[in-house]
Amino acid sequence: MTGRPDVAVIGGGVIGLAVAWRCAQRGLDVQVFHDEIPGTASAVAPGMLAPVSEADFPDPALLTFAHEARHGWPAFAAELAAESGIDLGYADSGLLLVAHAEEDRARLAAMYSFREGFDAPCKSLDADELRAREPLLSAECRGGGFATEDHHVDAQRVREALRAAGQALGVRYVDRRVRSLGEVSAGSVLVATGAWSPTLHEWPVTPVRGQVVLLRDPTGGPGLRHGIRGVVRGEPVYLAGRDGHETIVAATLDHAGFDVRPSAQATDSLLRKAVALVPALAGHEVAATRVGLRPDTPDHLPIMGRIPGRSDAYVCTGHYRHGFLLAPVAADLMTALMVGAADGIPAAFAPQRFRSTKESASR
Repeated sequence: MTGRPDVAVIGGGVIGLAVAWRCAQRGLDVQVFHDEIPGTASAVAPGMLAPVSEADFPDPALLTFAHEARHGWPAFAAELAAESGIDLGYADSGLLLVAHAEEDRARLAAMYSFREGFDAPCKSLDADELRAREPLLSAECRGGGFATEDHHVDAQRVREALRAAGQALGVRYVDRRVRSLGEVSAGSVLVATGAWSPTLHEWPVTPVRGQVVLLRDPTGGPGLRHGIRGVVRGEPVYLAGRDGHETIVAATLDHAGFDVRPSAQATDSLLRKAVALVPALAGHEVAATRVGLRPDTPDHLPIMGRIPGRSDAYVCTGHYRHGFLLAPVAADLMTALMVGAADGIPAAFAPQRFRSTKESASR
């Protein structure tokens, strides 16, 4: 099919690709516009599906949304793998929370104490119990916990699978950056451009830089059994095995605008913390160092819904560190809204909560 599509998605990250796939499953003609700009968050995401360990801002609406998304991931992963023929590397083995030193135990407890009243409290583990689950952990580690709700996926395989599944249903992909909504003509237009969303509308989305290091074991030895969310000298670090002999080390967090140049200091910090938790990583090679720009908002909540003043335009952005986790439920809700089936998006995520500069000036 050619001509004016039913749906145009601006943005080819995990959110945009998931919405495009869901819309195509409903028989809609879909076009995706995407230019792989350096710093695209989905391109470097470590693949955490972590409603427990990644909930830095315990807003009730976001916590509920995150847990709903995580519960939907097994079915989403199975369906996507079946339709695309691509193994997503989905792992449901849980995540270890590890305190490297005694003083880190208090920091770890403070990070996760608010979850006790939720549906997925962390199970406390002493040092011996941690090493029984993950033999590669350092003998210096003092204890921590086990988050059964936190899973992991190979983020790049997910993007590849979403694109393949969409293409099989007729989704057309256009390698072009869209700089204004007026450039795109479709029955419905969705803005899903992450940190770059403000170029298309006056949303208060800002980039938060995160650096990731990929390590490779030259001996091809056994990798980590579990993902690890550790605290070393009060600083967090995340480790996850990939393809048996690779380890992802993530992620720094700083506000440096759209600067996507890797920092030697950040790399050194990540490696120091990783080796403190898993000494065997000292002998691994640095295979890649990447930087991604996470889209954050003033209240750290996503912006999802119809764009105010537009009957044909929608937005789904501001997912910060949770893009892959929230993708399945976000795609379902945005697709339902765009086809007129229902509006089940939490009110806390409404675009209307942020007034544009022009609107504020006119009041």
